[in-house]
Amino acid sequence: MDTPDEQLWWALGYCTFMLALAFILYKFPPKKINYIYGYRSKRSMKNDETWKAANTYSGLLMLRLCIYCFFVPAFCYVFLPEYNLLITIIINTLLVISILYYTENYLKKHFDEHGNRKADDTGSNM
Repeated sequence: MDTPDEQLWWALGYCTFMLALAFILYKFPPKKINYIYGYRSKRSMKNDETWKAANTYSGLLMLRLCIYCFFVPAFCYVFLPEYNLLITIIINTLLVISILYYTENYLKKHFDEHGNRKADDTGSNM
């Protein structure tokens, strides 16, 4: 079993990896609807406007959440050092899954079921 210091370094490495992925998705969002890269859901793939909105929103949200995730290893290092990596991975996974929920709610709020922007929406509420 890894020592608490090794657990901390592995957890920080994992957070750094996730932050790098988030940065790539944020900085280089997919230009066109595809089945390989980007935020893909039935709602986000309705048209180019929903695709761009979903990828912009989810990329920014993932970037923000990944920055906050660096607090998890620091907290675990003090209180649960022997489970640092495991707790970090679990919390990061839950936060990444929460991106699905928040992005779908964002799309529901700003687009109708056909992918058209709602009439009362200006599109700037990210």
